[in-house]
Amino acid sequence: MNPPEPVLPAALAGLSEQHRTRLGNFAVAVRFAPGEPVFREDEPATRCWLLHTGSVVLSTVIPGRGTVVLETVHGGDILGCSWLAARPRWQFTAHAAAVTEATELDVVALQATAADDPAFTYAVTRALSEMIVARLHSTRARLLDLYAGRSPE
Repeated sequence: MNPPEPVLPAALAGLSEQHRTRLGNFAVAVRFAPGEPVFREDEPATRCWLLHTGSVVLSTVIPGRGTVVLETVHGGDILGCSWLAARPRWQFTAHAAAVTEATELDVVALQATAADDPAFTYAVTRALSEMIVARLHSTRARLLDLYAGRSPE
């Protein structure tokens, strides 16, 4: 049985057909079983995932409190933005909470294209950044809901 072809999400529909095709060279379809680790905190960040279905829990260990769940991401979200940092290491640990299907991008190989095709690299980075900004807006909305009605101390 051949692995499924990677699918690029609608959020990347703004890329030209040529760029979408080329991005496919850096993509592979993956599936995570419930409980399966996706990445671990402080390991090198070399991939990112465009989630199609399922959900992934992001957690960290807080001394004296143990493992704390920070967020759950779902189909339509991007997972693994730490590769954009100057020190590309995972900031959290991620485990699949349910069967999760995603497109995995090899961002190390993608970044290597910057010198030979900056227009492609810019277009892809811009499209991925739009997904990241959408996630930040979602996080902001959740924080506003969480703290709504609380008076300052």
